[in-house]
Amino acid sequence: MSNNIIEGNPTKKFFIDMITRDISIEDAIIDLLDNSIDGANRINPNDYTNLNIYLTVNKDYFEIKDNCGGFSIDTAKKYAFRFGRPEEAPKGNGTVGRFGIGMKRSLFKIGKKFTVESKHQQDSFKVEVDVDEWSKKVRKITNEDGTSDIIDDWSFSYLEIPNTDEVDGTSISITNLNSEVSNLFADEGFITTLADNIQKLLNFSLQKGLTIYLNEKPLSGKRVELLLSNNTIPYHIEGAINNVKYKLIAGLGGIGEPKLSGWYIYCNNRLVLEADTSSVTGWGVQPIPKWHINYVMFRGILFLDSEETLNLPLTTTKKGIDATSEVYKSIVPIMKNGMLKVFEFLKKIPQMGDEANEYRTMLWENTSKIGAVELKSYNFTNIEKTFIAPPLDTDTIARKKSTIRIAYDVSKETAEVAKDHAEVKSFKELGETTFNYYLKLEELANEECDSVEL
Repeated sequence: MSNNIIEGNPTKKFFIDMITRDISIEDAIIDLLDNSIDGANRINPNDYTNLNIYLTVNKDYFEIKDNCGGFSIDTAKKYAFRFGRPEEAPKGNGTVGRFGIGMKRSLFKIGKKFTVESKHQQDSFKVEVDVDEWSKKVRKITNEDGTSDIIDDWSFSYLEIPNTDEVDGTSISITNLNSEVSNLFADEGFITTLADNIQKLLNFSLQKGLTIYLNEKPLSGKRVELLLSNNTIPYHIEGAINNVKYKLIAGLGGIGEPKLSGWYIYCNNRLVLEADTSSVTGWGVQPIPKWHINYVMFRGILFLDSEETLNLPLTTTKKGIDATSEVYKSIVPIMKNGMLKVFEFLKKIPQMGDEANEYRTMLWENTSKIGAVELKSYNFTNIEKTFIAPPLDTDTIARKKSTIRIAYDVSKETAEVAKDHAEVKSFKELGETTFNYYLKLEELANEECDSVEL
C-alpha cells in the first residue's frame, strides 16, 4: 500500500453531528413512524386495519413498538444499519423509508443508548448500542505491505433471539436521552404539537386503518377534503413522468381556517407539503397571483407515487419538495393551470358583497365532500383539465345590492308542518310567506313594500 495517501474518512462524531443537525426531534420521531408504516405497506398496501404503532414519549424514555411485520436479519445486515443506501438495495416498493440514514439519524438524534429488536417471520434479532462506546470502537487492518493501521469500526453487533409466538414487528427503545430531547419530552406543549403533526402528516395511513397511540392515546387522521357533487367537480389530471405517477386535483374546500388553504402534496401517501401557498407550488409566479383571502376556498392535492423512492422529488427530511426536480418542474405548469381554472370561479364570489361569506359558508355546508384517501382512487366523470363550478346567483352579482338576507333555524319537523299549512313548495317560499305575513299582521306593509322576495 502506498504511503502517499491522505485519508479523508470522517470521524464518527463528526458524521453523527452532521446527519442529526438538520432534522428536528419531531421529524426524527415521524421518520421512525414512517419505517413502521413501510412495514404495514408490505403487509397490505390497501388496508392497515389491525396494524398498530405504540409510541411512548417521556423525559426519561422513548419507545416505538409495532406489529407491522418487522425486518429480517439479512435486511439489517445489508441495508438497515448501513450508513447510506447501497446501490444493490432493492426498490422501495412504494414506501418513503429508504433505509439510508433515516433510522440511524433518528436514533442518534434522540439518545445515547438504544435497542432495536425485530421479529420477521421466523427470524428474530436484537441490536443494543451505547453510542458513546460505539463512537470509540476501532478495528485493526493489515495493509498490503504487511503494516497495520487502526481505523474506526462502523459495524454493529446483533444477537439472534429465540422465536416466540408474538406477532411480527419491530420495537425500538432509547434511554440516556440527549438533554435537549429530555427537556422537550417533558413539555406537554411539545407532546400536543407532536400529536397534531402526526395526525396531519400521516393522515393518509391513519385513514387506511392504521392506529397510532401516543402515550396510550389513539390518534386520528385529519381529513383533507374537497367539495364534490353533481354540480361541483374538481379539476383533475393524471399521468406519469420518469417512472413517477401523478394525480392532480384542484377544487374547493372550507373557509373556517385560512391556513388550511393551498396545496397538499403526498409522496407515496406520505404528506410532505401541507397547505402550501408559496412560490414552490406556483403562488406569486406569473400568471398566478400571490395568495389572498379571496382564494381561501382553494384546495389542491397532488399525489406522487413511485416504486423507487429515489425518483420522487422528496427532501431528506420528507417534509418538503425538491423544487429543482425535473419531475416536479414538469408538473408545476399543470398545477398552475388547475389553479387558474378554480380562480375563475373564486374571483366571482367577492362580487356578491356582504353575501360573499354567507355564500361560501352555505356552499361548504350544503355540498357533499370527499377526502384525500377516497380521491386517490376516485374516477372522475368530467373531462380532464376541466373544473365544474357550483352555481352562482349571477343576477345578485350583476345588480347593485339593495336587499339583505334574513335567516333563522327551526326544527325540521316544525318547518315541514308550516310548509304544508302554508301550501308552499319550498322552505325559501315559506320564508317569504312568513315574513310577508308578519308585515301584514303588524300593518308594516305599504305601497313601496307590500311584498318581499327573500
